[in-house]
Amino acid sequence: MPRTNAKRAKITTEKRIKIETAKLGAPKVPGHTCPSIDYVQEMLEQIAERGDEWAVNQASFVRDILEYVRISNDELRSSSKYWYDKFKEAA
Repeated sequence: MPRTNAKRAKITTEKRIKIETAKLGAPKVPGHTCPSIDYVQEMLEQIAERGDEWAVNQASFVRDILEYVRISNDELRSSSKYWYDKFKEAA
């Protein structure tokens, strides 16, 4: 049995209310962290350029960790977007 326009409108309104209600309780999405990561990496480069072998090694180690954080943040954003879209479909 096909839905009438009134039933479709009611379902759409109910869906919108569910989505808006869920948004109110959702945690804030942090801003992009890449600029901060880039800034810290620039500071590390300045420290490493002093010529101290320990500083060079430590800067390399920290740079690798920051790249891991950058990739993880991107994956979290992608996952969040995926699940938000799935929620909108299901609501």
